[in-house]
Amino acid sequence: MKVLLIAEDEQTTSAILPVIKDVGAEPIVYRWLLKALDNVEEIAPDAVIISTAEYPRHWKTFVQFTKSGIGGIIPKVILYNSRKMSDDEKEKARSLGVFGMFGALDESGLEDLKNYLSGKSSGFAYVSGGTKFELVFTNPKNASLVTGVVQRFSDGLAVFACDVPSLVQNLTSGDTIERATFGENKIYKHVGAKVLSNGKVLELKLT
Repeated sequence: MKVLLIAEDEQTTSAILPVIKDVGAEPIVYRWLLKALDNVEEIAPDAVIISTAEYPRHWKTFVQFTKSGIGGIIPKVILYNSRKMSDDEKEKARSLGVFGMFGALDESGLEDLKNYLSGKSSGFAYVSGGTKFELVFTNPKNASLVTGVVQRFSDGLAVFACDVPSLVQNLTSGDTIERATFGENKIYKHVGAKVLSNGKVLELKLT
C-alpha cells in the first residue's frame, strides 16, 4: 500500500510518517500540493493525507480531481485539520468524498489516522436516512471538472444539481459524457452518461 502525505510543516511529517510505516505502508511525501496533483497519476497512492491548514483552498481541488477518476485512481483521502473546521466545511468535505479527518497529532489523533489507514475505521458515515449517491465527471465540451449533488437516482436515471451550474450550460440533450465516477455509499465505479435534459438540474442516464 502506498500513502501520499502532503504537508509542508516538518513537525507534521515527522509525526505522521511513523504511523504510515507502522501499518506497513510505503510513505511518499510532497511539500507542494499542486506538484503532488501533477504527479498523482504516476504515484497511484492507495491513500492520501493532506494537511488542510497549509492548503486551505487547494485541498478541495485535489479531492475533486482524484474522485473524478481522471487520473485512473480513486484513493482514500484523509484530512489533517490542525485548524478547526466549521460544520459547513466538514459537510463540504463529506460531500466531496473525503474518507476521514483527524484534528491533532496527539495520541488520540494519530490513533484515528492509524485506524483509517489499517481499515479498522470505515471513515465517515455517508448514509443518513437512505442511500448516498455521488457523481463527478468531466464536461466533454470544455474539459471542466464538474461536481455536485445527486438529488435522485433510480434505474440508472440521475437528477444532478451542479455545484457550479455555469460549467454545464453548454450541455444539451443527447450529449455523451464518456468519463464519470459514480459513488453509492462510498463504493465508486467508472461510468458513462447521456444527457437527457439540462435545466435547473441535469437529468442523466448512466451507462
